[in-house]
Amino acid sequence: MSIKLPISKSIANRILLLQAIHGDPLMRVSSDMPDDVIVLHDALEALRKHKKGEPLTLYLKNCGTALRFLQVHLDKCYPGEPITLTGDPRLKERDGKPTSQTTSALIMHGEDIPFSPDESPYITMTRKVMESFSEQRERSFSETVFQRSGLSGEAGLLEADWSAAAFWYEYIAIHGGELFLEGLKDDSIQGDRIVADIYAQHFGMQTTFMPEGVFISRRVQPVNHEVILDFTRIPDLYPAIALTCERLGIDLKATGTERLQHKESDRPEAVRLHEVRNDHRIAMALIAADYIDWHSLAHEKRNELHTIIAKSYPQFAKQIESISSQTRKRHVNDTLTTRKRDVNDSGFDSGHVIPKKGINDDGLGKKHALSKLIHASNSEYIWLHDDDVIWPSILQQSDLSAQQSFNAVLQQSDLWILPLRMECQNPNLLEQLQIAEYAAIQELTMRMAKKGRAVMCSGANLIVRREAWLACESELHPEIPSGDDMFLLEAAKRHGFKIGVIDEPDYTAIVRPQNTWRAFFHQRMRWAGKAPHYTDKDIRRCGALVLMANLLQILCPPIILIKFPIEYSLIKKREPQTLWHVALLLEILYPFYLLISLLGGLFRKEW
Repeated sequence: MSIKLPISKSIANRILLLQAIHGDPLMRVSSDMPDDVIVLHDALEALRKHKKGEPLTLYLKNCGTALRFLQVHLDKCYPGEPITLTGDPRLKERDGKPTSQTTSALIMHGEDIPFSPDESPYITMTRKVMESFSEQRERSFSETVFQRSGLSGEAGLLEADWSAAAFWYEYIAIHGGELFLEGLKDDSIQGDRIVADIYAQHFGMQTTFMPEGVFISRRVQPVNHEVILDFTRIPDLYPAIALTCERLGIDLKATGTERLQHKESDRPEAVRLHEVRNDHRIAMALIAADYIDWHSLAHEKRNELHTIIAKSYPQFAKQIESISSQTRKRHVNDTLTTRKRDVNDSGFDSGHVIPKKGINDDGLGKKHALSKLIHASNSEYIWLHDDDVIWPSILQQSDLSAQQSFNAVLQQSDLWILPLRMECQNPNLLEQLQIAEYAAIQELTMRMAKKGRAVMCSGANLIVRREAWLACESELHPEIPSGDDMFLLEAAKRHGFKIGVIDEPDYTAIVRPQNTWRAFFHQRMRWAGKAPHYTDKDIRRCGALVLMANLLQILCPPIILIKFPIEYSLIKKREPQTLWHVALLLEILYPFYLLISLLGGLFRKEW
């Protein structure tokens, strides 16, 4: 899909001020331009009509650029005139310290401020705009084509906004897929051009430059658990990058954020609390990360957000709605953090929505929401995911032949068990033990399923034919908060539905280990708590064998000499880099943690 980005308001506002300074006609503005451009344009037009000595009040909304530019412009061109600048309450709270906008305005008014290699990218932009503006002006005058509509070369000075593009990089980094962003230049004079490099380095994004714009996609699964960035020179990128890191479970170590407290909002705090606070960049970043579910908003709330976003990107809301509405397969978010579960649907090839907690559940829990969504779906197959997984790379592929081939494979079974990997950068001992345990579980899962005796599956990565799920719905134990994946497997086997296995890297989803012992045992107790409800013979026999083997190890420790080589081979099959002493420690501890989890799961009723 192609996205038309707004013009860079930073460049447009510099052109407007230069036109005003030189007495040239102001460029035309339209409703699809950022509000900040319209505000400055209208203020400069009002100044041109102003009669000397008459009071004039200019209302600047929450436009900091207009405020800084006009403060200098009034001082240089309208000294002593009774002209008042005012705006929204937040604009009045802005500190009075000089900024790069103040310096830019002084340079445009002819102040001789020497170039510094360390100067703000916005000041460098000002110098480049002035240079291009001067060249265009000289050319226009020499060719006598300077018209009342504005500078003939005006369009050549304007670019699409790289700051706005950041929210689409955020969206694709989180959801996958691909987009074409119109009007962006590789040799841009905008400092925020660096967003392409940041997302390539830290989030597995790929940017392909073309004459008409850029093609962006996420081709590599991000695995870094820490991003270190200085936002001193790129403050407008902070909301998108911070929420990308949060959504992907990556720790952001941000420096240079001091002045972000004095933007349209206190941006670090607004990001942390997921509050819009009348800030256009916070609103767009929250929507792109699905902390605001645009589709579920009331009409009044949509209008309110649209007004806020229009400050820099009037078409964003319409575009995000269009993209997230394009569906080819149904995806169900299967998060499990409280009794209020959340699900939503999204596109197979255009994105995956991870909504706020509680959406679609009507206060009745995740299973109710799951049923509600699947009943409303027209898709033949449903692909289920946990909230915190990294999507399989197959979901990033937009090639039509690949999708057709995949659809042909789907038709061969009613329920598909897909691979999972547990992954963590620089894992501590607890995380290493979980990675090793998960590898053994996954290898056992796949081996048994391939033999036609499936004993395990996971809602973190599972595909089911819609009609098969509907046939099994009454057997998914709605009274139990979780476990719909295993209960679905049992019911599918009882109904004689065909169960398939896809054990290939492209279909592998990545899950994260628990990072505290408390969270670890809470999860394992929840898993164990469902065991008494299983009725499938294969599942119960497998569980009994595992329990007996571990009880025998407690009673007769030397049996570990037989058990360890077998289980270590399962682990190495999935995680070849697993160290033997980590696997051995897991083997020693496993019987005791298994009993703790089982007993805790049996006696704890609330999850």
